[in-house]
Amino acid sequence: MADVKKSKTNVTARQEAKQAQQLCRLCGNPIQVVMQLTPSGRKQMVRKCCGANA
Repeated sequence: MADVKKSKTNVTARQEAKQAQQLCRLCGNPIQVVMQLTPSGRKQMVRKCCGANA
C-alpha cells in the first residue's frame, strides 16, 4: 500500500487567483506588475496603469 501525499494547498484556487487580473479603478484596463529599482538600489514591485502608479 503506497501512501499518496496530498497537497495541503488548494491548487485549483491558486490557479484561479493567478488568472484573475486586477483592473484599474480609473480606466478599467488590466494592471501590469513590474519590478523597479529604487535610487538606493533595492528592488520594488510596482503596479502600473494609465501612466500612474495604481
